[in-house]
Amino acid sequence: MDNNTLINKAIEFIQKNPRDNLSLESIADNAGFSYTYFDALFKQHTGYSPVEYSRIYKLTRSALQLRRTEKTILDIALEFGYASPESYTRAFKAFYGVTPSEYRNKYSKASVDWHDMSGRISISRFKRSFPELKISTVDSALDFCFTHSSVRYGEDIVLMGITESEILTLGNPEELEHFIRVSDFNSPEPDVMIVCEKESDALLYLNLLTKSEYPKYFSLRRPPDCKWEQFDAQAEKLGLDCRYGYDMIYPLGEISVPQYVGMTVRELAEKDMAQIKAFRQQGGCGDSHVNAIRSCFDGKGNVGLRPVGLFIDNELVCLAMPVLDCVREFRKYDIGAVFAVGKGKDRRATELIWKYTVDMCLKDNAFIGNGNATDTSSLCNVEISEQIGLIKVTENCRYSK
Repeated sequence: MDNNTLINKAIEFIQKNPRDNLSLESIADNAGFSYTYFDALFKQHTGYSPVEYSRIYKLTRSALQLRRTEKTILDIALEFGYASPESYTRAFKAFYGVTPSEYRNKYSKASVDWHDMSGRISISRFKRSFPELKISTVDSALDFCFTHSSVRYGEDIVLMGITESEILTLGNPEELEHFIRVSDFNSPEPDVMIVCEKESDALLYLNLLTKSEYPKYFSLRRPPDCKWEQFDAQAEKLGLDCRYGYDMIYPLGEISVPQYVGMTVRELAEKDMAQIKAFRQQGGCGDSHVNAIRSCFDGKGNVGLRPVGLFIDNELVCLAMPVLDCVREFRKYDIGAVFAVGKGKDRRATELIWKYTVDMCLKDNAFIGNGNATDTSSLCNVEISEQIGLIKVTENCRYSK
């Protein structure tokens, strides 16, 4: 069997034994792997070690019990292998940010459609256009993402954590197997993403979304280099245009940062604002980027922003703007903005600022992402990303009518 089949076998073993406190050895033995190799391979596929995955799966399944049943906290704790309600509560709060009782109370109350109340109409319009879709919760969608692959669904995890999102499904809203994530960016058109594991499920949503002229576009997230021939043929038959992009990621690990004579790279600080403004005047970046950095230095902006600069002859010629997002235990830097002017467009300069930035973020114990890279000539394209050491984890297909 290939590695992917064996990893799936290990995941199935974990999911069938939620009451057991599984060890690395027991999971690896069941899958037929050596312990050291298996630990690294499993993490590459899922974003977690086998033992971490087992813990997270137990917590997400217990959360489902809190939402769907009236079982006591004690009964649920024992059902999922915790020695006491106290140990279960500590583990649950560390992952969800609230106690099991607080979590249950949240879902026992009548739901309120905040999108309608706040006047944000794009999500509400989408829901009215497709009454077949049932409403689920962001927590359920996060459970889906974490128990399949936090690496592959990293962008969805982040977006659900930082934007107003609605989760809609053609399946069971309590126990998601596939769904549509609809996010509102204060625009007439919502961001619509199909999230599923199987082509057959994706086809259901394709046929649903194309029965109407609304929305004008939607996206599908699927494994890279995955051939969904039926889906692609149906999309082509319907006359949909598709733009392809990729989520690139550098899993937790190590990276070697080169050293080049005459080039200095470091994290930027308040003292560099004059250089940053000069960089902007040369067309290196936009006013919004300068304002974001200014706000960061003032302590008023995104606290996760850590701007990095590369200097040649004491002149700022490259700028990177990694931003840290944290959702539950998932930590991910998005390096979606790298700029260069003049000598900064040299291949060595590009390589150096990328690798320094990646190394800096890795030392902060986070994944590194380059969201929706394409085959364009920008400093964030697929070719450069792969040269730096990032790998394709998700193909993003954006279909427009």
